[in-house]
Amino acid sequence: MIKDVVKNTDVELDELKSIIKNLKNEKGQTARQFKDVEAGSDSHQALVETMQGVTEQLKEYEALLKSRLKANKPAKKARPSSPALPAQFIQKEVVYTDEISVKKMVSEQEKDQWWQYVTQSKHASLYHSKAIYQFYCTQPHVQYEIFGAWSQSGELIGGMPVIRMSTPLFGQFAVSLPFFNYGGPLTACKRVFTALIEAYDQHARSAGDKYAEIRTTLKIDRQASEKKVSMLRALPANLAAFEKQLGAKVRAQAKKADEFSPEFKVGGEALLNDFYHVFSTNMRDLGTPVEHKSFFRSLLSVLGKQAKIAVVYVGNKPVGAAFLTTHKNMMEIPWASTLRSANKMNINMWMYDHILKLAITENYTWFDFGRSTKDAGTYRFKKQWGAVPVQHYWYTLATEQNTEQSLNPDNPKFKIAIAAWQRMPVWLANKIGPFIASQLP
Repeated sequence: MIKDVVKNTDVELDELKSIIKNLKNEKGQTARQFKDVEAGSDSHQALVETMQGVTEQLKEYEALLKSRLKANKPAKKARPSSPALPAQFIQKEVVYTDEISVKKMVSEQEKDQWWQYVTQSKHASLYHSKAIYQFYCTQPHVQYEIFGAWSQSGELIGGMPVIRMSTPLFGQFAVSLPFFNYGGPLTACKRVFTALIEAYDQHARSAGDKYAEIRTTLKIDRQASEKKVSMLRALPANLAAFEKQLGAKVRAQAKKADEFSPEFKVGGEALLNDFYHVFSTNMRDLGTPVEHKSFFRSLLSVLGKQAKIAVVYVGNKPVGAAFLTTHKNMMEIPWASTLRSANKMNINMWMYDHILKLAITENYTWFDFGRSTKDAGTYRFKKQWGAVPVQHYWYTLATEQNTEQSLNPDNPKFKIAIAAWQRMPVWLANKIGPFIASQLP
């Protein structure tokens, strides 16, 4: 039996393990001696006491070793938390208790004040920018209006751009903002946000608009449509981490196209014709009128380095294409298409894989896959890449009954038109499509 061993925190782990080993050996030796003594005898009683003492010591040393191992075990690295969403999706609450006044901006001084506010705001989207205002000025059927909110002291504390559309096909209506994924009120105060929407509701009614719709990703205490979501993915710092995050199944699907030797190009207006060929053909196949090529040319012009085109070629022919925009720490893909003939080559997966890798190499921390209807095919496609939904809230300020569905592509009234459009030759769809698309928000 081991005697006079001092149990303290200075005892090395190897020494503790040695002590425990010796105690176990001693316990075994003591157990074997019981067969040689008579039960109830003094020798038997002495062995019982010895066994009890060894067992007690063994328990103490094993407990000491366990606690020492636990103390020396390196702390588990905390799983890195997902980075905070881009600021445009986060509403920081600033409280204004004074009276708020909302009015349409008329003077150039007021508008200059607004552009300065947009530039300084962390929460402004790309589509609040002056560049997008300049784009709208090139489009038919639109009138760009800005409604501002001022504090009692005269400070501009928020605003909302609104596009009023007067169209031959659908009449007069207003949207903040049409054609794009984001827009709506821009403010750091929910009370101001609400005041802007309520003020525009009154303005739309007095102006005789068929309906007005405010599209945003921020929620207030007002009924809203929640059919749409944005699909966002946080991006890792390097390509190796990205490959690991994807998982074997998605990686395998993305690589299937390699056997067809696709080529990936990124550029500007030089790729516009190839982009438009793929995009317009795919939109015809889906039964959707397409914007004119000048729509995208104008965007490339006003956005400069914040916009680019990606095209995938097989055998020198464009089979996949995407329009990309960037804003602060996020890359967005508002429009993307692949030809149906390229589906068997898995070009769509290959293209998205290369676009995501482009965003990572250019040091963006978020990728925006664009807007989808919940649980639709595009929603599921984006989700497999690790994208998470960010809810949209569309506030319809209707002035006519049942107008919320009037210009919605999900409206059953459009089913016949969609079926007819799908049978139309691409050249004809591209001829008359822009006239219709320019009137759809």
